[in-house]
Amino acid sequence: MMEPKAGRPPWMMERQTDMTDHNGVLMMQRLLLAGTLGLSMARKAAAILDGESASDGESASGDVLAPVPQVFDGQRAPDPRSSDGAVLRAILDAANECLGHFDDRPPGERWCDALLHLLDLAAFAADLGSAAPGA
Repeated sequence: MMEPKAGRPPWMMERQTDMTDHNGVLMMQRLLLAGTLGLSMARKAAAILDGESASDGESASGDVLAPVPQVFDGQRAPDPRSSDGAVLRAILDAANECLGHFDDRPPGERWCDALLHLLDLAAFAADLGSAAPGA
């Protein structure tokens, strides 16, 4: 181990090789990104369950949502909420898969817990958003 220079601990003087991946990005940055993505997905699922559309406009949190496709002559306009069920199902499936890393029950037995964890994360994300400066 290196001797500290000028009173600085060794972890401040050298780059820790176990904290980087093959691209040189710190693992903590990836964990932060994964957490932010998870919170966004939880907020989206909660918005769908609250009756907001995942298709267009803005959500209650101010997030810009995907636009509805343009309708041409002779076409029927798609119901803006028609994809909400698929979006919610994909989010719940991903949450259930993530929970599977910590819970060895079959997916069919843990989906309710996955939903509860997802809603808990959505509430946590809402609390973070309301505590943010300028919110």
